[in-house]
Amino acid sequence: MSTIVFLHAHPDDETSQTAGMMALASRGGHRVVTVFATDGDHGQRPDHLGPDGDLVEHRRGEARAAADVLGVARIDWLGYRDSGMTGWAQNDDPLCLHSADTDHAAGRLARILDREDADVLVGYDHHGNYGHPDHLAVHRIARRAVGVAARRPRLLEATTNQDAQLEMLDSPEAAEFLAAFASGGMDVEELRRMILTGDDGLPVGVPQSEIAWAIDLPADVVALKRRAMECHASQTSDIGMMLALPENVYAATFGTEYLIEPGSDQSMRRGWPFD
Repeated sequence: MSTIVFLHAHPDDETSQTAGMMALASRGGHRVVTVFATDGDHGQRPDHLGPDGDLVEHRRGEARAAADVLGVARIDWLGYRDSGMTGWAQNDDPLCLHSADTDHAAGRLARILDREDADVLVGYDHHGNYGHPDHLAVHRIARRAVGVAARRPRLLEATTNQDAQLEMLDSPEAAEFLAAFASGGMDVEELRRMILTGDDGLPVGVPQSEIAWAIDLPADVVALKRRAMECHASQTSDIGMMLALPENVYAATFGTEYLIEPGSDQSMRRGWPFD
């Protein structure tokens, strides 16, 4: 059995991007480790914390609860501050991930990989899936870390399938999908652009031709993924919108997870990449 380390930018990112494969890996006897690069301190503050409550510790608690749902064996933190969205003043915080030296951050991650004797590291695609500064940093750090870790684990990168996303939006279910997100009379085409466009104005994900693996999740694992998302309930602006989707639309949207395998030229294969 393998040790698989998943690197994510913020607590809650794991549940939308790789929760299904994490649950399946744990179920199959693999050791699953989650590393969060930041503490998520620019996330939403739940009302019950008030202005002085410890948001970082609250979000760590949410991450631990989600890990329990998914069967994660260990959580680690690289210790950087959340950089905020593209163009925010927080991007310039010297302690945030966006400002971190890539070699230094990769060294922190490599020490975790060496301690775990990791077989696989899962990072993010070149665009960090949707262009958030911390997600872009995760891509750089993961690529650098596998080069300096003692064992040089296999690298895979989580992504979104642009072709599947377009197909979903053009399907008969699209009206229900868009209605679940629509608010305040937003134009449907504007909503489509918002879904397909990242934080930096570039497209979300990559074309299917760049994807090596599609992991179709069984219904009970989709339900586990949803339960893990529910653990991050404080983040109502993104997790809340995802959880508001009707079950059938949620399953269509989050029921398949995708991985790039750098250096591989295989066409997309539906299967299990970790055996």
